[in-house]
Amino acid sequence: MSPRNFLAIGFGGIVLLVIVQVFQSPLRWALRVMVNGVVGLAALGVWDVIFSSRGWVIGLNPVTGVTVGVLGPAGFVLLLAVKVLIL
Repeated sequence: MSPRNFLAIGFGGIVLLVIVQVFQSPLRWALRVMVNGVVGLAALGVWDVIFSSRGWVIGLNPVTGVTVGVLGPAGFVLLLAVKVLIL
């Protein structure tokens, strides 16, 4: 391996490490929001299965899932309040 290739590989490795360090926190945050959104959608799905026969239906979409996933029970109550007050 020539010194020029060795320097290019070393420089590429350093650039890769810097990129990983810069984007590590935002990627972790985005992954956490996605996981919470899936958990929120699962909770809303259980709610819809149990209470859809009584007319208490909350739409299953990414916005409602992330709302319940990020805010937790407060987000769920918020969606119910919006459902009751608007519809």
